[in-house]
Amino acid sequence: MFGQLLIKECRQTARSLIYWLIVLVLIFDYTSQLGSTKMEPEPEKGLESYGYKPSDDENIIMENTLGMLTQEYGGGCFATYPIGFYKRVTLNEKEEQRIEEILRETTGISGRDEAGKLLMEWYEAQNAASGENQMYYAMSLTVKPAQGLSYDRFCELMDETDRILGGGSSYGEHRRGGSEPKTYEDALKEYQDLTEKDRLTGGYARLFCDYMVIFLGILPVFLAVTRGMRDRRCGMQELVYSRKGSSAVIIFSRFAAMLLMLLIPVLLLSVPLLTECLRHASVIGISVDLWAFAIYTLGWIMPTVMAVTAAGMFFTELTDTALGVLVQGVWWFVSALTGADAAIRGGMYGWNLIPRHNTELNRAGFEEGFAQLAANRILYVLLALALVALTTFIYSQKRKGRYRLAWKNTSRLKK
Repeated sequence: MFGQLLIKECRQTARSLIYWLIVLVLIFDYTSQLGSTKMEPEPEKGLESYGYKPSDDENIIMENTLGMLTQEYGGGCFATYPIGFYKRVTLNEKEEQRIEEILRETTGISGRDEAGKLLMEWYEAQNAASGENQMYYAMSLTVKPAQGLSYDRFCELMDETDRILGGGSSYGEHRRGGSEPKTYEDALKEYQDLTEKDRLTGGYARLFCDYMVIFLGILPVFLAVTRGMRDRRCGMQELVYSRKGSSAVIIFSRFAAMLLMLLIPVLLLSVPLLTECLRHASVIGISVDLWAFAIYTLGWIMPTVMAVTAAGMFFTELTDTALGVLVQGVWWFVSALTGADAAIRGGMYGWNLIPRHNTELNRAGFEEGFAQLAANRILYVLLALALVALTTFIYSQKRKGRYRLAWKNTSRLKK
């Protein structure tokens, strides 16, 4: 029974216009972001720059953070992201005075005039150097901490600054940090991790998943909602309810069919990048992991697709409306914004619906954050199964005539 329903639901999905629109969006996502991906070359000795890396050095963290504070204070406004949304904060007189006191204690800068002068010198130095060294032009302002300032006191004052700004600023415990230039040895180590530990395909599979999971954090809800609403629009609800199959078989076969049909185009889209990895591997003389893209797709992307699809099914069955699109839209927007900070380097996955790792490098960060990522993915699989189980329960109650929406009953009485 389950197999027959699964095949039938797959055919229903394949006839859906929404499904093919989703496929087109995924193709566009792939071609625009990964269609011209170049394989990472082995770093050469003597280059002017090898990029930057996060730093745990307390002095570097203080210099970068105090540079940001000086820049924002000198400009008269502060940027925060309290729930992932950009918020411009303008301080009142009392708050501004306290920030000035903190800046004076941490840097020795006495006020806005001195901060503004320092900023002007920094801008002029950037403009003068940009013609010779573009990397210099991209560097952030750094300010040396005041003599005798301890790291503990620095952290205490930055926490206070974050509270004054309402949270979500660059000065909070989990957001302040610093970066330092990579050495040739650093760049070589990352390249060796890519070619030896990741066997090339592992790194590019993570990059592939990073781009694909963004859209797959929202698109499946449209398929789930339209599939749930189709029977209602066609007046097929009563016929569906009278089927002999159990509610669990009907709902889980529908869920499995949508999941399968959504993952098939993702796996097919990974083939060109896998082919490019194979070509490059033959040139540099290494072997690749042929299953890396499939494994990462199932482990990284599938839990997100499961959760989004299940959420769409649940809210559609619960309300007989397209509410799931609105709910998922908000969830996706917040997840995409809050995950942006972790995207560039990867390794900081948290509990985000859309885990990011926007580089084929940083195998070390992936290994360090793997336990958190695994817990994250397991959580969303369990959440998806719980939502499908709740959907099954509601569907079962409807078949038995025990679940009716109050607003629908009211509308019938008015007629």
